[in-house]
Amino acid sequence: MKKITTILSVLALSSLAFGAHVASNQQLVDSPIGMTTKGDSVGAGVPFEVRVNVIPKGPELGIFDENGNLYDTIVFDHGTKLAGKLPRSVVKKTVILQRADGYAFSADKNGQVGSTTYTGKFAVDSTLYDESKNTLTLEKLSSSTDTDNTVKTMKTELNFIKGDRNVSATDNQLRTEFNSVILAGTEAVGGQYVGTGTIQATLTVK
Repeated sequence: MKKITTILSVLALSSLAFGAHVASNQQLVDSPIGMTTKGDSVGAGVPFEVRVNVIPKGPELGIFDENGNLYDTIVFDHGTKLAGKLPRSVVKKTVILQRADGYAFSADKNGQVGSTTYTGKFAVDSTLYDESKNTLTLEKLSSSTDTDNTVKTMKTELNFIKGDRNVSATDNQLRTEFNSVILAGTEAVGGQYVGTGTIQATLTVK
């Protein structure tokens, strides 16, 4: 049986930051402690910007989010936590394989649906990923406060729909939800933890 496989990939990253030594765009300066005089005011702010990038439509495959945006990088950002035993943390991302023109996978360039059927699946490719346990190991970036050369790590589960699924000639999407789950009680010292890899979506002709 002839087999044709198309693989699309994006970068997956999970990060955590702990402690005052980790850089942030927010400068934590003001405090309400000692504010007793009428008219005194303090606060906080964070920079923001608005962007949009527009690309041509075509039959090429890409990995998109639920709003039709093409992913550049999938970032599972668990935010900033306090060192010690962490609470359970879940970050969810919808991941969709589709053609840039939105037509069915089997369609020609004009959108006329064909008869080809497929199997489709998602997978994670990373030397830090344990497929048998669905876990990605995050490694702490070195900092000036480190006292030894031991690599500190923590784990996050990467949960998604595995295995082959039937894709009909009229289907125009293959989708799953990816959940990055840091379990309650995970131990972590101060620092930034990062794990990277590739999320792959594959279509194989039946």
